[in-house]
Amino acid sequence: MTLFQYYQETLAVIAGFALVALASKEIGRFFVKIKLPLVSGFLFTGILAGPSVLELLPVEAASGLRFVDEISLAFIAFAAGSELHMKKLRGRLRSIICTISGLVVITFILGSVTMFMLCDFIPFTKDMPVASRIAISILSGVILVARSPSSAIAVIHELRARGPFTQTILGVTVLGDIVVIIFFAVNSSIADGLLTQMGFNFGFILVVLAELLVSLAIGLFIGRLLQVIISQKFARSLTTLLVLLFGYSVFFLSDFVQHQSQARLSFEILLEPLLICMVAGYLLTNHSKYRHEFMTILHNIGPPIYTAFFTLTGASLLLGDLADTGLVALALFGVRLIGIMLGAFAGGAVAGDPMSHNRVSWMAYITQAGISLALAKDVAVAFPEWGSAFASLMISVIVLNQIVGPPFFKWAIHLAGEVRPHGDEDDHLVFKLPSTL
Repeated sequence: MTLFQYYQETLAVIAGFALVALASKEIGRFFVKIKLPLVSGFLFTGILAGPSVLELLPVEAASGLRFVDEISLAFIAFAAGSELHMKKLRGRLRSIICTISGLVVITFILGSVTMFMLCDFIPFTKDMPVASRIAISILSGVILVARSPSSAIAVIHELRARGPFTQTILGVTVLGDIVVIIFFAVNSSIADGLLTQMGFNFGFILVVLAELLVSLAIGLFIGRLLQVIISQKFARSLTTLLVLLFGYSVFFLSDFVQHQSQARLSFEILLEPLLICMVAGYLLTNHSKYRHEFMTILHNIGPPIYTAFFTLTGASLLLGDLADTGLVALALFGVRLIGIMLGAFAGGAVAGDPMSHNRVSWMAYITQAGISLALAKDVAVAFPEWGSAFASLMISVIVLNQIVGPPFFKWAIHLAGEVRPHGDEDDHLVFKLPSTL
């Protein structure tokens, strides 16, 4: 393929996706009319246009549109960091910590044990020794723990939800993913030791801790740079473009460091771009005088970003994976749901949250997307012998959670009574995803 043909095909994919995104915008409006989340409309449109149904967007579109994913994820991470407004969350920290603990411990244990018990019914695990089955089971358990900050933030902003229930949900979802990233790194080392019979590698854990510290430092640096940009009082469109470019540059830097470390070192360095952008957003919100300007920028660019991101996410979901793995995926989905119910209720009860909240909070933690998919793909790369089959199974579970999760989350916020009407106080600080999106 010549360079001209490559760019021609790339432009064709971008143009096709733009048309699908415009349709997604209208379908999202219809979903709002029938009392379903906008996110569900975007996902539905992506699935319909993707390779599993109409094939308007081929399988290769996901890789060709990777920059859309990365710009969107950077924006979502900025938004997640901006929602960690400590003045508001300080009173909810006990609830957040208790709920994260309950969800992580119970979901991980139930998910890992279930996966181990199902190994005899899974083609790529049924002939494996016990140690390998344990390794795969604990990796599965970690992925089942992960949530979806992107979906949570989109639904919260669509409904303009505000209150202690919403603050706890958002804090658990965002901070929980940081816990999951660290937990996955530790369990990957354990799994590698079990699979290679080399034992537990403490050197790897030190590398992981160093990666996290470097990611935090880069996040602080990016946050300071964004403060300087916002302080210059450029035109709003230029400032918005620069914020998105800096977010995208974080993913570029992460890829560059990973490839360079693979080529020059005996180990791989993986910076966490979502964590970097979250830290930058947190810094701007809590430790600068530009919170209002930053939130306004995010508010203005939010609707098209969410439309593009969730439409592309839907197009990337291969329903064939769900059909192929069938009952095993359904069993893991059911067990995860039970773990979430027990973990959320136990965490809320220990924290002393109202029982009316504890009974419905599990509905807010079902959705999975970015982090879960990234972890599944990471396993596929790290363990090529069986990793692709493992990733297909996990992606099947993620598809179920991504389809079921947003409507349940919307229902939970309504039951908690924290949906805000238009024109409320501080409405200028809320991302608007109206029915006219």
